[in-house]
Amino acid sequence: MVSAPIIYETTHQVGFSELDPFQHLSTGNYARYFTDQRMEGLAKNAGWNLPTLSTLGFMTWVRRMEVDFLRPVDGDQSVTITSFVREFRGHDAIIECTMTDASGTTVATCLMIVAYVDARTRRGADWPAELQALFFEPAE
Repeated sequence: MVSAPIIYETTHQVGFSELDPFQHLSTGNYARYFTDQRMEGLAKNAGWNLPTLSTLGFMTWVRRMEVDFLRPVDGDQSVTITSFVREFRGHDAIIECTMTDASGTTVATCLMIVAYVDARTRRGADWPAELQALFFEPAE
């Protein structure tokens, strides 16, 4: 039986400095929002805040990010981002992210591939089972 993934959720208010000339959230800020959302979730749910990261014995690396822009996000708009680990494949955690507006309409999606790197060797390694377990509900 496969355990359900733990879903991280955060809400963000789009600020003036994040807008392009058309008053939409600029392209690069989507990547920042999705990355920051994962880090907020890791701090809250796994205790992996900035001071803790250097003590964990491993590092993570966002090695690929694919963003689909579905609808524009305007200035002063509030967006909610959810994300979860879909699966692990060796070095990689496959993470799905969704950004929705206040009405619940999906405005962007993101597929994020995050690699596990052993801090001692500075080489990729498979995600250990005990770390993988942190991203799924306990088995019943």
